[in-house]
Amino acid sequence: MDKCREQFEKQRYWIGLFRDAVDFDEELGRYVLNGQRKLYAFHLDSFNEKWAIWQEAWQHHQAKVEELQALYTQQGINMLKMQKRVDAAQKLIDDWNCGGVHIFDLLDELEQALKGEG
Repeated sequence: MDKCREQFEKQRYWIGLFRDAVDFDEELGRYVLNGQRKLYAFHLDSFNEKWAIWQEAWQHHQAKVEELQALYTQQGINMLKMQKRVDAAQKLIDDWNCGGVHIFDLLDELEQALKGEG
């Protein structure tokens, strides 16, 4: 059972009215009567409409989650790139403090390092 249907079947409406009267037909992608209990067709149709709406909303939210996960990953990559630039700039400053770089060269190299060119 997929996560979407699992969550749907935890809902009060499912538990109270339909749990023992219907089964999910994987081929049809909807609920069907299982003969355990008499149920009016319009109740089943209404229930399947709720399932369709639930599934559509679930898919919409799942797409949002995946989009945010991709964005989070990209932000992490961007942060690592920026950290490398800062580390390169810090190394140049440390070298300058130790007397290994002239101030005019340092400014150009710092600019390149912070732009990610160095």
